[in-house]
Amino acid sequence: MKRIEGTFLQFWWSMREVDEAQWEREIAAMHTAGMRTIILQWMQADGKNLFEPPDPFPHLLNIAHGQKMRVVFGLRHDGRWWREWGNAEYLREEARESIALAREVHRRYGKHPAFAGFYVPYEIWDGSFTEAQTAQIAELLRTIGQACRQIAPGKPVLVAPFFAGLIPPERFEQLWLSLLKDKPVDVVALQDGVGARGWDDEIEKRVPPYFSAMQRACRQRGVKLWCDLECFRLTNNNPSRPAFAPAPAERIVQQLKAVSPYVERVVTFDFYHYMSPHRGEAQRALYEGYLRLVVNKGIAG
Repeated sequence: MKRIEGTFLQFWWSMREVDEAQWEREIAAMHTAGMRTIILQWMQADGKNLFEPPDPFPHLLNIAHGQKMRVVFGLRHDGRWWREWGNAEYLREEARESIALAREVHRRYGKHPAFAGFYVPYEIWDGSFTEAQTAQIAELLRTIGQACRQIAPGKPVLVAPFFAGLIPPERFEQLWLSLLKDKPVDVVALQDGVGARGWDDEIEKRVPPYFSAMQRACRQRGVKLWCDLECFRLTNNNPSRPAFAPAPAERIVQQLKAVSPYVERVVTFDFYHYMSPHRGEAQRALYEGYLRLVVNKGIAG
């Protein structure tokens, strides 16, 4: 069974006020849990650059490096994506803006030894896309991915799509064979959907078929497949305003068992909000449960 080797960090504007001592505690806890990679979900959220002074990321990089961890930098979060994904002009604009942001991020942080690549935050799902729509999204990924590789040679480019069971696994595989043509990214970190969809009691039914399909597509295109494991649980039945809380550690073990045959690595979404022992009792319970059931059990043999 795989372990969680890294975490997304959904960095909001308010988190710029987290002080260096707190980040030291958070990252030390990640390290104790066996995590070695931090994926910053975005560097720009709805037009605001998170690195505006005072820039919080140099000391975060330094702390991560001190723990022998690496940091992947996300690009743009733009809420229009969910309305305009089918608009070719919008996608061209997003590609231009994302590439400009990647250049600025690399200028600021690219020489740091903890810098480990780029994450493209556009979340692609298992939709019934037309051939033209699929080609447009593929072009978005290809344009950004190729530019990121030129900006930071040798550093990987990641994307984290999701599935909701909207199309069969076979069609999902064909969709990603099309999207991954010419290898626009190096890593697909497929979201397992368990937390967002409330699939707590349907993990074996829902998750393996889509990971198996994505594994076949990634292997054919020479792309690495990771799992983006959701460490939260759905607490209401309101699709328009879902609420979430930390999941029980026992469910995380089920998720790990479900995806381990298909993926090279597992990262989680996201440690800071749902798994940090410094963020609340439910978070601490998940963290300590994970250590007990996975990390320490593994060490003991």
